[in-house]
Amino acid sequence: MPEGATEVRYDEVFVAAVGVLNTRWALHVVHALSPGPLGFNELRRQIPGPGPSTLKQRLSELAEAGLVHREVLHGSPPRTRYSLTERGAGLRPMFAEMTAWATRNGLRPTEPGEVSGGVLGMFQEKWAMHVVCVLLTGPRGFNELAREVGISQVTLSQRLGELERRGLVDHDRGGRPATYALSEAGMDFRVVAEPLVAWAQALHAHQERPAARG
Repeated sequence: MPEGATEVRYDEVFVAAVGVLNTRWALHVVHALSPGPLGFNELRRQIPGPGPSTLKQRLSELAEAGLVHREVLHGSPPRTRYSLTERGAGLRPMFAEMTAWATRNGLRPTEPGEVSGGVLGMFQEKWAMHVVCVLLTGPRGFNELAREVGISQVTLSQRLGELERRGLVDHDRGGRPATYALSEAGMDFRVVAEPLVAWAQALHAHQERPAARG
């Protein structure tokens, strides 16, 4: 591991912290709010994929998780503005690294309106980020990977296929059992995972801190 690098640990702390980010469009919402507050219609223009009800649901979930703040502005008609909380703003370093990583590895958007080289779209699929973070610690057989991530074999097969097509995962079919490992671009994803892990650990430490006595 490079000197000063954060250990990428796939553990209960990581799973609990990034659980809400696993939901489709959640990463897009946090990314869109990173530069500053936006109204609902402004968010819809920046994230054209989800319908209004889906976007409202994601915003509600992110607010419940403490990542997004919802403010009602008085007027006629009243307007709603969304912004990142301190907890949500802690993900900004990850997005900066994600954009640089996508550019460095030549990743291209696969859908109109996609950002960060299509990386958000790739990792909005549930468990994709978890699979990569597990493989950052070393190659795994298929069954071993399914057990460690805790997903069905069908879902794991889909995620691995997508990650292979995008050039992040290599499949060594010659061994017994066949193993999956990250490609050079996949291993370079460590620069994205490290600030995410640091964010998860800081969040856990804050939640575990005893409340101050009055």
